[in-house]
Amino acid sequence: EVGDELETIPASGPRVYLETLGCQMNEADSAIIMGQLRARGYTRVQDPAAADVILLNTCAVREKAEERVYGRTSQLLAHRKQRPGLVFGITGCMAEHLRDKVSQQAPHIGLVAGPDSYRRIGALVDRARSGERVIDVQLDKGETYDGLDGVPDDDGVSGQISIQRGCDKFCTFCVVPYTRGRERGVAPREVLRAAHQLAERGYKEVVLLGQTVNSYAWEDVTFAALLRALVQVDGIERVRFTSPYPVDFTDELIAVMAAEPKICPYVHLPAQSGSDAMLEAMKRGYTRAE
Repeated sequence: EVGDELETIPASGPRVYLETLGCQMNEADSAIIMGQLRARGYTRVQDPAAADVILLNTCAVREKAEERVYGRTSQLLAHRKQRPGLVFGITGCMAEHLRDKVSQQAPHIGLVAGPDSYRRIGALVDRARSGERVIDVQLDKGETYDGLDGVPDDDGVSGQISIQRGCDKFCTFCVVPYTRGRERGVAPREVLRAAHQLAERGYKEVVLLGQTVNSYAWEDVTFAALLRALVQVDGIERVRFTSPYPVDFTDELIAVMAAEPKICPYVHLPAQSGSDAMLEAMKRGYTRAE
């Protein structure tokens, strides 16, 4: 189990408390962060009072997200009284918003790392612990974290696989293309590698994640084709995905869902509005009738 895995990490390493705010994509990213930190010798703890490093993996989509981050870091700051060298870090979508504000509004935050910085997160945390204020929010249009294994904090039954990063839709109300960058798919071989690894560890379900998950494409591989391959993985009994985009719900995808019993008959579809005028103002790309 995940808890048992964490207990095998040497207790002598620096201790990190990682808290996730926001969506399932953030949860999957937290697993990547923890995998990289574990490889660097860090131990994860569940009590922030025992940590040498506190990281908040943040979301920028929800209303008042920034206030929530400041509020939570202020609460956690109390632990610095007992641990003067405690390092605070912000990762995730909020990092882009905070990079120019940290020194004035949150001087206690020593690390700001964006969603394309996790391959380097171990070195970034080390630098922050040495006393340097570290800001790394550069977006990378090629980063999909190919080959990196995460350490998830989940139930051991349902595992998440990020198959897509970023977004190209540019809806008028949404900040995601600016905080996570342009859309790029994860190579099918990497998605299948992750699924086989989950199956070998006893997981029975995979949940495919993407900002507009059904717009996934890798060269000539469509989302429907990827689903056809995933249902062939021995040991995986259920396949889910979230969140699809209405425009990209193709006939091919519907046919695959109808034909493959492992694909759960469930769709979380963000219709957003029943008003054509509002949908046009949102730049959603479809009408009520469609």
